[in-house]
Amino acid sequence: MRRRWRLLSIGTMVAGLALVPISAGAHDPEDGHGTHPPTGGGAPDLHSDNMTLLKNLPKVDAATQSDLTFEGRFAYAGTFTGFRIIDISNPAAAQQVTFFPCNGGQGDVSIYNGFLFSSVDTPQTKPSCDSANTTASNPTAWEGVRIFDVRDPANVKHVASVRTDCGSHTHTLSPAGRNSVFIYVSSYGLTPGSIGPHCQQDHGKISVIHVATKNPEKAMVVATPPTTDVPVFDASRLELDDLVPPGALLDTRGCHDITVLKPLELAAAACLSVGQIWDISDPTAPKVLHTLTTEEVRAWHSAQFTWDGQRVVFGDEAGGGVIPRCRAQDPPTTGAVWIYDVASGAELGHYKLPRAETGICTMHNFSLVPGVSGDILVSAAYTGGTTVADITDPANPVEIGFYRAGDPIAANTWSSYWHNGFIYANDINRGFDVFSITHPAVAGAAILNRDNPQTQEVLFR
Repeated sequence: MRRRWRLLSIGTMVAGLALVPISAGAHDPEDGHGTHPPTGGGAPDLHSDNMTLLKNLPKVDAATQSDLTFEGRFAYAGTFTGFRIIDISNPAAAQQVTFFPCNGGQGDVSIYNGFLFSSVDTPQTKPSCDSANTTASNPTAWEGVRIFDVRDPANVKHVASVRTDCGSHTHTLSPAGRNSVFIYVSSYGLTPGSIGPHCQQDHGKISVIHVATKNPEKAMVVATPPTTDVPVFDASRLELDDLVPPGALLDTRGCHDITVLKPLELAAAACLSVGQIWDISDPTAPKVLHTLTTEEVRAWHSAQFTWDGQRVVFGDEAGGGVIPRCRAQDPPTTGAVWIYDVASGAELGHYKLPRAETGICTMHNFSLVPGVSGDILVSAAYTGGTTVADITDPANPVEIGFYRAGDPIAANTWSSYWHNGFIYANDINRGFDVFSITHPAVAGAAILNRDNPQTQEVLFR
């Protein structure tokens, strides 16, 4: 067992803490999740004895629910048509405070001192929230990152919009002081409908936005560093050729997700064709430390560092998140998470949902439990629900809990994260779920006031 942690903070501890058609403007097959009908209708929930569903807040409209972030007593849940602010001061009685409508998927969200950032990866007629979907070929189309003042949840204000090339599929914060933050924007053009004056097929870069929260309206792109040593992604690796028309997916270059480990100034970039570890000491000019390649990984999708900074976990969104990849006949390596050594880049092991799942399934957005004596993974798996696994020994990972909802609406979980003693999930069909889990491995986990899952602001050693 790895040694007990001690807390290392930045400055102080206080801050902290069935396949559907791809739409004309979509950047990614997973954008098609919005048209999946709810399923269920009588199937019982399947779960381990130690995991309990405490609360469900159903969707507020028909749109896909996407990512989550946390600050203070609130969770912020992104959707393809806006975001929800949810009071989780009593997790078992979580209550929605606000739904703020703002068109433009996919609604990846993050939070910094009362300012919320939301990704827009569907071309819009204008940057304001009353926009409509359009096509990337429209020369005036807008995509990028919107900025909101949410310090008063009952009076949310849209304060700025920053255009980025190819939009913002996801984004990640890198704090630079209490009132200053950099934003790494991941984007690419994977479908013909995403290509236009502001998005080329070989995108080959990220965008870096700087925001001074005292003057958020002046936020702007300050750098567009190239994705060095990232090969062109072969779209055939998604294995969708039999399910989509010829030419529906393009070979492209770009990053899908980036995770920052701020105390060590490291980033883990999941760039479709490879994973990378970056030195971000200069926030506008990342340097590649390792480029990771594992043949079994079909699409490098997401990442998370262990809280001691010694390992990094990457996800594989095999099948683009729109076809089954957890069936009994699927290899145990397909759609798994993969664990690597940060110092050497060596591959250490992998973990995948240990049950056969016939629905759309692959490991998706995940986090690790902070401040415990081991590496405990909490991951969404689409129709596989939420899985919790001890990956401390990467060669021999063990599931320690799971929950797959079935009645009245079955799980199709986009994001599952540990936060302050509970597991929160944003589900494409179900909405917002709160779970408890009982297990010695998660006892004594750290409390974080601010918790952007892709921005790890502390170390535990």
